[in-house]
Amino acid sequence: MKIAYLILAHNNPRLLERLIAELSSERATFVLHIDSKADITQFERLRAMPRVLFCDKRINGAWGDFSLVQATLNMMELALQHEPQTGRVVLLSGSTLPVQPRSYIEDFFQRQTDANFMEAYPMPNEEYGKRIGRLAHYWVRRARPLMRYRWKLQDLIIRYAPLRDYRKALGELQPMAGSQWWAVTGEACRYMLDYHRQHPRLASFCKHVDCPDEFFFQTILGNSEHGKDLQPSITYTDWQPKRDSPETLTQSYLAHFAQPVVMASERHNCPLPGGEVLFARKFNEEPWQVVETLLENNQRKAQTTLSPH
Repeated sequence: MKIAYLILAHNNPRLLERLIAELSSERATFVLHIDSKADITQFERLRAMPRVLFCDKRINGAWGDFSLVQATLNMMELALQHEPQTGRVVLLSGSTLPVQPRSYIEDFFQRQTDANFMEAYPMPNEEYGKRIGRLAHYWVRRARPLMRYRWKLQDLIIRYAPLRDYRKALGELQPMAGSQWWAVTGEACRYMLDYHRQHPRLASFCKHVDCPDEFFFQTILGNSEHGKDLQPSITYTDWQPKRDSPETLTQSYLAHFAQPVVMASERHNCPLPGGEVLFARKFNEEPWQVVETLLENNQRKAQTTLSPH
């Protein structure tokens, strides 16, 4: 099976290099989107690595903004143009590392050829922060030049601006939400791209949705035939209560990741039950010893020739 790893990155080039090296094989292609605000020269050495493609269409990304969806769409297009027979498409961040050896991961995907690992649950869901206001209000971009005044402006919009008719934009689609990070089949990837091309109104609407990266793909796939049997996310995250982002993964997590089968955190920020995970985020380059220890654990597991359940 051909696997395309799509990686959104803006920093940590050393970490990104290790991620690619750990997953590299004849089966794998890596499609990188480096945020246009980042200094591309710090990533140049990655061009020498085998089967690494850079997106020439670099997007100026902003947290919770449609720019992240557009960057992902660009990577999806490039991956399938480069290898039309891609059987698995995996979306990762540049702060992600595998918690299993490459052979284990490839065997896992080979055993579950038709599975789509994507969180997608109905909105609204107040407990997990997926309020219908994410769609019904007009949301401004979280970036310059409005960043300094962003929250004051957003508060005024929520208080006084008329609600948006999200039903008109969605048509018969049930709004769905879930984690940004997914691993879908090549067929499901092609379906999402085709839907995007055929329904441009959805993308236009999502340019002013709150966190469309947790809504756009989930709503498209969750309402399709591919959405009938979605599997849990295979990327580990640990979300503490009332936090806007997951915890940075430190030494204290390594014992969990060293287990033969690694399960999702109980705090995975989703009402759906978690399952086995293959990747984890978010890591930093400091302290580097955390990265080295994790990858050494993966090497030890590889020597036992484990197979996923």
